[in-house]
Amino acid sequence: MLTLTGKEIKDLAEAVGLVIAPHDYTDELETEMTIINCPASGVMDDDGTATHYEHVAYLSEYPEEGTFPLGDEVTPN
Repeated sequence: MLTLTGKEIKDLAEAVGLVIAPHDYTDELETEMTIINCPASGVMDDDGTATHYEHVAYLSEYPEEGTFPLGDEVTPN
């Protein structure tokens, strides 16, 4: 498990060459996201089908809001 702030995520995005649009991101920069390995059961997509990814993220303060897949879908082991 890894928790990153919006500021850290912005810094990481810029490190790989992404350009972040100028905007007042005050609240977003303080938001924390937790990154975990995808559960063995996967995550449910909008159709109720389990999908699998290497990693997923969720809002640290509101995990009940759902999971954000990271990267491309993978075939479960």
